[in-house]
Amino acid sequence: MEIVFNYITPNEFSRPQKKRQCMLALVMHWTANATMSAQAIRDFFDAKKTGAGGYGSAHYVVGQKGEIIACVPENEIAYHCGSSAIDPASQRVYTDEARARFGAYAADSAHTSPNFCTIGVELCPVNLAGDFSEATIKAAAELAATILHRYRLDERAITTHHDVVGWKDCPRSWTAHPELLESFRADVKHELEALEAKLRG
Repeated sequence: MEIVFNYITPNEFSRPQKKRQCMLALVMHWTANATMSAQAIRDFFDAKKTGAGGYGSAHYVVGQKGEIIACVPENEIAYHCGSSAIDPASQRVYTDEARARFGAYAADSAHTSPNFCTIGVELCPVNLAGDFSEATIKAAAELAATILHRYRLDERAITTHHDVVGWKDCPRSWTAHPELLESFRADVKHELEALEAKLRG
């Protein structure tokens, strides 16, 4: 697995340089664009520095060929799963699952956000149904395992943007087919076991 570190420019809208306070979950996303590469998504986040495109970013982007770009340092927040809209099921800003996972970080307050306790990973789909290539899933599983191992978490710490805010179909294919999320968690568990075995020698 190779990661290209190409951090976006510090700015108010996509890289505010606020420190992430803890690590409770890895939040998976899709880019909602089947024509943009990982580099193009990184540049899209960087372009938000003008303020014209609103807020938004992620720590990592995984492309269709399995390329990985680090956009925001892990010790800083990225704007990937905060919300001010109402979850249709809970009728609160965040889902019941988010409150169970994140506690006060998912309170109905403008002063806190799950962004302060999560790392966000964007996956580039191959179509608008949100399907991902095998290369994308393989690279994302390796990346997720590496991150989770670093923070002493397991595959159960993986969640989705949809499961945090409720109103986003993100990643679209995993929202429509939750078994795909479970399959990804299984892939990550396998990668974690392999990584830990390698480190034990």
